[in-house]
Amino acid sequence: MRVRPVILAFLFLIPAFIAGSYLVRWLFVLITGAFLIFLLFGFEIKVSLPGGKPGRGMNIRTDVERTAALIDKARRGRIARSLIEERIMEVYSTLSDNPGRAFRGLASEPNETIKTLRSEGDFLDNLEKALKIMEEDLNEAGRGKPEE
Repeated sequence: MRVRPVILAFLFLIPAFIAGSYLVRWLFVLITGAFLIFLLFGFEIKVSLPGGKPGRGMNIRTDVERTAALIDKARRGRIARSLIEERIMEVYSTLSDNPGRAFRGLASEPNETIKTLRSEGDFLDNLEKALKIMEEDLNEAGRGKPEE
């Protein structure tokens, strides 16, 4: 018969409350604390993964699916459009020597790509134009030329 460690901890904890002497109670509190520390760090804690039943598969989306969903939401909403703007600014800031300064600079003084994306009209057309401008910028910088 195997005794569970938690039950052993409670066996030490009960005298900590019941014992009449103050010194004995504190002794049992210290023993229980040491025993619980041993339990927590001495045994592997088994935690199940969040997300439901084990038989059910998790719905994992790829980056392409997430981006496609974001673009679909950007047709109607301004928040999704600003998220796409931020992703484009992240690309430009990643290519610079000082990413933080470049990102803040693009936010305060947008370049041609961001201006094209923010312009009035159909968002998808503006996004396509902005991506073409960004591709040209990357090719000019020598960082995105396809290998031949």
